[in-house]
Amino acid sequence: MFKLDDLKIFIATAEAGSFVGAAQHLNIAPSVVSRSIKNLEVQLDTTLFNRTTRKITLTGEGQWLLSHAAKTLDNVHDIRAHFRDQNTELQGNLVIDAPTPFTLHLLAPILSEFTRQHPKVRLSLESNEDIADLIEKRVDVAIRLGALKSSGLKAKKIGSIQRAFYASPGYLEQKGVPVDVADLREHNCLGFSQKTPSLNRWPILTESGEWFEITPYMTANSGETLKQLAIHGHGILCLSDFTVRNELESGKLVPVLCDKIVPHTIPVSAVYYSEYKVVRHVRVFLDFLVEHATF
Repeated sequence: MFKLDDLKIFIATAEAGSFVGAAQHLNIAPSVVSRSIKNLEVQLDTTLFNRTTRKITLTGEGQWLLSHAAKTLDNVHDIRAHFRDQNTELQGNLVIDAPTPFTLHLLAPILSEFTRQHPKVRLSLESNEDIADLIEKRVDVAIRLGALKSSGLKAKKIGSIQRAFYASPGYLEQKGVPVDVADLREHNCLGFSQKTPSLNRWPILTESGEWFEITPYMTANSGETLKQLAIHGHGILCLSDFTVRNELESGKLVPVLCDKIVPHTIPVSAVYYSEYKVVRHVRVFLDFLVEHATF
């Protein structure tokens, strides 16, 4: 009969989309992956993957097995964890991938507490917008803002944020305070460059009932850069609320059009690879994040 390692290799293959990708992630030879998948198919008397010269895809039976195999390995992990000494100190590497603003404003202020609790865990922080790179780059957990694309990886919602409008007191004194979207058209709107055009749709309704799409007066590909432009009086910007807390407290920025913002939430999710050996690292970190991060 097949072994648990066969299920582990099957899941890695399904999520990597290739035998080679699974072998690289598990640090084994591609031939071992191929033999393991063949063993599963023989034992179960079915075909788990459609194979072409360029890629592999799951069959219907493969899809069914993927959902059940992941649960099985998670259950095995839970059983082992239950009987393992829970006082064993967590150690090893934890690679966290998150957008730069999230790292600066939500992770950096709390990670000293995490390292105090888990001094033998070595943290590595990266920033990459492509979820698919988790396997290639061996990222343990990635933080993503907004709706997730289907990737075959596990995801857990850990919070939500909103966007709002801000400007410097000096700019508003010079240009006036906008009271509606018509006024906003007469102001300098600071926007993102073409790489992220969706962020230039601001949550305030036009006369036609749609979100206002700005024509940027000035653009940047970084929210932190746009924030500095706003602080220095170049215009109004729309950013996630958690990125401007310090500037609001210091008075460098003030909110505008608060009563005109369309109610909305942007989900914050943790995306991670489902291979069960990393679950403890992921679970401990996510529990910490949910407890300490101030969304």
